[in-house]
Amino acid sequence: MSSQNLSEKLFKINFNYPETSTITNPSAQVGKEQQVVGEMMDDEIVSGWYRALRRAQWAWQGVDPVTVEEIFAKIAVSKQKRTRDDLLDTVKDYHSGNWTYEWTQPASQWQHTAKDALVAGDTQLAKDAFYLASQYYAISGYPHLKGDELALQAQTLANLCYREMGKLLPCPLRIVDVPYGNKKVQCYLHLAQDDVPSPVVVVCGAIDSMQIEYFKIFERHLAPAGLAMLTVDMPGLGFASGIKLEQDSTALLRAVVEHIKQVPWLDHDKIALMGGRLGANLVTRLAYLEPFNVKAAVSIGGAVDKLFMEPERFAALPQMMRDAIANRMGLTSEDSARLFHHCKVFSLSRQGLLGRSKTQVPLLSIGHADDLICPEEDILKIANGSKRGESIVIDKPPIFQSYFHALEQAAEWLKQHLVD
Repeated sequence: MSSQNLSEKLFKINFNYPETSTITNPSAQVGKEQQVVGEMMDDEIVSGWYRALRRAQWAWQGVDPVTVEEIFAKIAVSKQKRTRDDLLDTVKDYHSGNWTYEWTQPASQWQHTAKDALVAGDTQLAKDAFYLASQYYAISGYPHLKGDELALQAQTLANLCYREMGKLLPCPLRIVDVPYGNKKVQCYLHLAQDDVPSPVVVVCGAIDSMQIEYFKIFERHLAPAGLAMLTVDMPGLGFASGIKLEQDSTALLRAVVEHIKQVPWLDHDKIALMGGRLGANLVTRLAYLEPFNVKAAVSIGGAVDKLFMEPERFAALPQMMRDAIANRMGLTSEDSARLFHHCKVFSLSRQGLLGRSKTQVPLLSIGHADDLICPEEDILKIANGSKRGESIVIDKPPIFQSYFHALEQAAEWLKQHLVD
């Protein structure tokens, strides 16, 4: 089916779409103030909004900051009916003011620009425009909860545009189907070169981000270092939506690492891992479980221990994040204490790993000192969990800019372990 026909079938006017904030947590008081026991990231958490407003991250992905503010303004001034009057981004149904609707407008415009550029033979503009369309569509589905019909439709178009962009890269995007049980999980593979087998970094992101949102890590950091990147969705999200998030969710990453041995463009003996937030939990755990198949691992703000050991810290998570975690686990988030009880299994110290033993796999742990999700104690605990561990502790704002610089260091660190 062509992208034009697909776009026509999706986002039809419908007044029965579930509103995102009600999917996992239909009755909680989302807008109430909470006691914060740590920071998040550069003022992402804004009173009166359900979603974390990730201005810095989206700008890093290539999204225009002016367009972002215009969209926020349109949502904020909307007079349409909301499911929660105290939260601006809870406008019901697919029309003006609705989060998905407003973000799909620039996405659709960039998609049309890309198609026109292809017809005109301007492949560079087509590539850039398809990429931007994929990012706007990805944000329109954020935080990508299962059961959110509009988000699922946005994901479909985001992946479609990303694949069109991938066709126009110097080394075209490869789609790798990883067998998992009786399913296959699609992963995206980017190569820095295709004339010789490449060392590869397997990237597993956060609980609320699509794998297509990590292309800039490859373009800016891994490709210049001669490293390939294979991305995989978190369990419960995207192409892995049929897999529940649970203690042994590293099984999916293990399947990816095992399948890499059958991918001809990759050096099967030079595999590294990189993960953010809960993805870093899986990456760190796998560094213990696969010491002979993994050469190095990078944790970025890893949710590995204290978040799942301290009830007050977990309860201070923004409701959207607790909703996302519960959604991936097939649970509701109405009872924070009950959800915390289910999440205790994600503490790597409870699992007998961090603080109890050391892995042979070199670990690089990156984070900022007062982070709610990965405070300095956890940053250092990850690094100390390896006999060759290192840490980068960020203690000055702007936090995201510091993370950006740390990614440069991480790419150089990975190159040392995989290439040099």
